[in-house]
Amino acid sequence: MSLGPEIKDVLEQIGTSYMILRPNSGELGTEYLDYEMNRQVTKPFIREYFLEFSVPYDSVVIGGDIIRFSDLRCYLVMNKTPENFEDECLGYEGVLYKCNVSGELLRPSGEVWGSPSYRRPTVWTSAKLPAYGLITEKMFGTDLIQDEELGQIGIEAHVLYLPTSYGAQPLDRYWAASGEYYKIEVVESRKFDGVDVCHLSEDSRE
Repeated sequence: MSLGPEIKDVLEQIGTSYMILRPNSGELGTEYLDYEMNRQVTKPFIREYFLEFSVPYDSVVIGGDIIRFSDLRCYLVMNKTPENFEDECLGYEGVLYKCNVSGELLRPSGEVWGSPSYRRPTVWTSAKLPAYGLITEKMFGTDLIQDEELGQIGIEAHVLYLPTSYGAQPLDRYWAASGEYYKIEVVESRKFDGVDVCHLSEDSRE
């Protein structure tokens, strides 16, 4: 007998339920997973924001999906790797990043002449609402600063992890629900399957 369905039954009995929120597709139903916290206790950011997970062989979750637990915590699926035994897929393992921001992705669509100052404020068009993601300092090659308030330090070294399906582009604005404006300078779209890494700067455009 195949082991995949047996593992699925166990996950449904002892696992944690979650809702798949696939961008542009809505809610795709409820599934079950098992997760473990990262044990790097000397790095509280990693312990708080990264989870390793396992899902059944027939899970439809994919990299770039947003999943929501019953307590309303949202996570970004970073990858999904098959776990095989004798050419049979028993299930999938992967990594989740905790979403610490939600907001709106805005795109500049032109400028209009102001009066009487003749200033030209930018006209913004909504590209995605709501837009969930993880904003942090660069996690590779720099030290994480964990004791300063988000938005209170220079953000030129900050990155925003977003689902690729949001379609983020350079010069877009990310308007966090907490009120901060971020300008997307560069979008790395090939580092992770289904996830874009957006490099940010302070956005002072009108």
